[in-house]
Amino acid sequence: MKTKFTFNTLVMIYAIVIVVAVLTWIVPGGEYQREVKDGRTQVMAESFKYVESEPQGIAAILLAPIKGFIEAAQIIVFLFVIGGAFKIIETTGAISVSVQKMAFFFSSKKHLQKFFIPVTMFLFSLGGTLFGMCEETMPFVLIFIPLALSLGYDSIVGTAIPFLGAAAGFAGAIFNPFTVGIAQGIAELPMYSGMEYRSFVWVLSTVFMTAFVMRYASKIKANPKLSPVYEIDQERKHSLHLDNSSQISFTIYHKLVLIAFALAMILLVYGVLK
Repeated sequence: MKTKFTFNTLVMIYAIVIVVAVLTWIVPGGEYQREVKDGRTQVMAESFKYVESEPQGIAAILLAPIKGFIEAAQIIVFLFVIGGAFKIIETTGAISVSVQKMAFFFSSKKHLQKFFIPVTMFLFSLGGTLFGMCEETMPFVLIFIPLALSLGYDSIVGTAIPFLGAAAGFAGAIFNPFTVGIAQGIAELPMYSGMEYRSFVWVLSTVFMTAFVMRYASKIKANPKLSPVYEIDQERKHSLHLDNSSQISFTIYHKLVLIAFALAMILLVYGVLK
């Protein structure tokens, strides 16, 4: 069996460092003058001039990561702390259990089934916009595909709810520390500034994405044979079983974790506004 060749991320980054170091021996040196204005370092237009080149050798290549860590220490620590905090929350299972409970609740009540897609997509979008939920949605596909099939939809709807919901939130990230936080730190902008515009984008993207999925879902519900995966889903229905929501344990421990998470988000918003 042929082994698939893949690049390690760190190897790719270090390869870029080496390429840039080599280019310092080829590309003429030059620089722009910079000025600090309103607390931000800005490049002065029309100030470019050629300077003496400073070719970088092996020592510079080896020291580059260390210097990078030192110069970006604030951003790196911020990322580690936030990432670690969200990982702890994820490990408790509070978010996944609450989503499962909510999904089963809507799917089991016929008069509420029409709210199943918009409510669940809103929650995933909220995760995307608040803490960068993206690849974390993959385990939820295993939950939402059987739910979608039981409601008369197809596997595409079951996949789209978590994936597109989180993608809509990620695209209009309001407080995502892994995109907005890091980018604004590098650009020397006030942390989470401009959230009014991002909030507008988030609402717009979430509404559009939800409407898109609901429109497709209504077509499939009216005529299941329109689904590109109709035959696959017919076979899948025999092998997939929808677990009873009563078997999902939503403990006081999970509730406390969610309350703590909600309070943290409120404090974050309060801190940004102040």
